Amino acid sequence: MTISAKTEKDKTEQGRSVVVRWRMLAERRLNYLVELYESGRWTVYYKEPDFLKTVQEARAALKSWEQLAPREAGSDTVQNKPVEVSIVPADTTVILASPFTEIAPSADGVNA
Repeated sequence: MTISAKTEKDKTEQGRSVVVRWRMLAERRLNYLVELYESGRWTVYYKEPDFLKTVQEARAALKSWEQLAPREAGSDTVQNKPVEVSIVPADTTVILASPFTEIAPSADGVNA
C-alpha cells in the first residue's frame, strides 16, 4: 500500500467516524424526546403540535444519518432499539378516580 492510498483510507475512515457520531447524536436526541414523552415532562417545554413537529424532525434526521452510516452489528456503543412515539389526541381525556372517594370492595370482599 502506498502512502497516498493509506492516507485516502485514513481520510475515509475518519469521515465515516464523523458520520457515525452524528448518527449516534441523532439517536440520543430521539431517545431524549422519548424519555421526555414517557415522563410527561414534554408538556412543560412544548405545546403538543410543537412537540410532534420536533419528534418528526428528530426521526427524519435519524433516518437520514442511518442512510449515510447504516448500523453495523456490534460496531456502535449505543443500544440499537426501535423507537416509536405516539401522542394521545387532545380531545381524549382520562378521568382518574379521586383519592377521596371510597373504593368498592372486590368480589372476594377485600377492600383495595
